[in-house]
Formats: sequence, structure tokens, C-alpha cells
Amino acid sequence: MRRVGIRIGAVATALGLAACGVVALADGASGTHGQIVVACADATTDAATINTAITGSARGAVVMIQGMCLLTSPITLLGDRTYTGGNSGGEADTTKPTGTVLVQDASMAYVLASDAYATKATTSGDPIGIRDMTVACNGTGSTNGIVVESWLADVEHMYVSGCAGSGIVDTGNAPTTSGYITNTSVNSRFADNFIENSGHYGFYVQDAGNAVTDGFFRDNQVSNSGIDGIHLEDAAGWNVTGNHLYADGQDGIYLHRMYGTTVSDNYIEDFATKQTSGSYYGVEADVQGDPVSSTISGNKVLNDGAAESATATYTYIALTQTNYGTGNVAVTGNVVVGRQGSDVGLSFTGNAYPLMVSSSGNRVSGVGTARSVGANATVDAGV
Repeated sequence: MRRVGIRIGAVATALGLAACGVVALADGASGTHGQIVVACADATTDAATINTAITGSARGAVVMIQGMCLLTSPITLLGDRTYTGGNSGGEADTTKPTGTVLVQDASMAYVLASDAYATKATTSGDPIGIRDMTVACNGTGSTNGIVVESWLADVEHMYVSGCAGSGIVDTGNAPTTSGYITNTSVNSRFADNFIENSGHYGFYVQDAGNAVTDGFFRDNQVSNSGIDGIHLEDAAGWNVTGNHLYADGQDGIYLHRMYGTTVSDNYIEDFATKQTSGSYYGVEADVQGDPVSSTISGNKVLNDGAAESATATYTYIALTQTNYGTGNVAVTGNVVVGRQGSDVGLSFTGNAYPLMVSSSGNRVSGVGTARSVGANATVDAGV
């Protein structure tokens, strides 16, 4: 029997459709044990309808959300399920909606969050899939768009716009005595998303305890973030590849605890061009020591299309320190285009611990200093 996303009352669902395997859910929701269809009504009841449908779904279910959803409270996403819409539509203007649009219509900490985060669990949640929807925040408070506290999460083709907090957050923080989850949260993938106009970070790995590692942030667009486009408090094992970042307020990509990290083929333009003081970076990383090395390759980093302030400092690719042991990084084949004589193209510093860098094939222009080598850093061309 073919399922369609029509609004079906709870009584009719239970009595008229039980024979063909349709589950009794909230008004506005129908489906089988394998698929739940929720049709929003652009009404203040939409959040309750969606949450009730999710609560009634079975593990392994696909929860399909359709239409314009007016959310007066956040949505909690149970693990071991996939959540999908008609499509993200590429349009956050709620006067011209296309696809599935989740509209923030009240003060809330987040619009969508995995159940482990929503219930303040001390361990990461089960795998989860989120795709093909628009999250349209209203720019108030410190609301995050999507918060994931789950391992093996898959978030793709989401359009997240106007969230006063961060657009998408992968978190390992929890209300424990240590302040973070007690297990790991690894192997998550964030791909083909468009994140714009976030008040804080576009994409944020929030991790005080070295738990949220070995993930993928690939082929996304991140623009006009209030702070950094991509901000990883734990960059260990992450693959940050093929993203386009532009007009972000401070750093393009910030990576803390770089260890076995790949940063490649990203296009970063017009970072921190509205700043009038301070120091800012296209790519900034501090490095963990032996034994695993990291790579920064094939990136295009430029401020060619907008003016930089003469009273701020811009460094395009920087390794700022090694945290322990000997840090090893290959920096190859990147293109940097600066704007003024105070700009620095490449900057490498080890500080208290040694930093070993192989730097070759980089094209740097438009800056006053093509490459700066600081304390306890050694640079060679590799082999």
C-alpha cells in the first residue's frame, strides 16, 4: 500500500487504517512501523505533533516531516532512526517556503537535538540520520540549530539559517562531574549542508573531554558566522574537506588538538574582514605530538574580495603551537592571496615543544610575510 503525507486524525488512524499496518500516532501523523509521515500545519501544535510521532516510532523507523512547521518548542530526536524532509529547498525565507521548513517561533536552546543531549545523558546516544530539511531560526537568544550527541551520526543536505547560537553542533559535553560524556562519540559525518548567519559558529565540535573525534565535515557551505566558520575543540582524527567558507566573522577554520587531522581542498574567502583589531586566521591549529601526523593541503585561502582593516592582523594558515611531544604536519599545495603588507601567509611555531613541518608547493601572494617560522619550529621540503 502506498503511503502519502496527508493529515489523518488519531481515531481514523487507529480504526480505519489498522488493517494495512498504519500506526496510531498524533493528529497530523501517519505511517507504518518502518516509516512515519508527519504533516505540519503551520500551527503552534506542530512541535507536539512531531514529538509525539517520534515517541511512538519504532527503532529503525524513517520519520518523514513535511511542510511548514511552526515550532514553539524544540524537537527531540530518538536514536536509531532517520529523520528526513521533502528537501531543504535552499530557502529560509518563511514567506516563500519550499520543501520542509522548521521555523523557530519561541525562545529555545536548540531547534533539533538528539535525545542523549536533550535528556542530559552522560554517554553518547545511538546512531541517527538527519537530512533534507531547512532549519529557520529567528535570530534571537542563543539558539543552536542542530545539536548531536550521538556516535555515527549522519547529517546531510540541511539548510540551517539565522541561529543566534551555532548552526550545527557535535557535542561531547554533559552534566557530569568532569563536564563531558564518559564514552566516545566518533565516526559522525556532516556533508552537503548550507549553514549561514549563525551568531556564534557555523559548525562547532564542543568537546572538553577528547570524546568527539574521527568525524567528517565535507562539502558544506558556511557563511556569515558571527565568530568562526568551523570551530573544532577537538580536531583529532577529523577530516575537514571540500568546504566553502566565506564572510565569517573571525577565523575560517579553528582546530584545537590537531592529531591525525586532514584539512584539504577547502575554499576560504573574506574571513574576519569586518574586524578592526585583534588577530585572525584563515586556518589556525595547535598540534598534538607523536606519533600521528596531520596534513593541510590543497586549500585556497584569500581575502581578495573585501578590504582588511589596517589595525587587525591576518594570518592565512598558522600552526600556533605544539601541545606535547613533537608535532608533525605536512603543509602542501595551498594557495594564499592576501591584501596588505601586514598579512602573513604561512606561520609555524612550536613554542615549548618541537614542531616539524614539511612545507612545499604553496603559492603565497599579496602578503608582507610569505612564511614566518617561530620558536622551536623546523621547516623542510619533505622528500
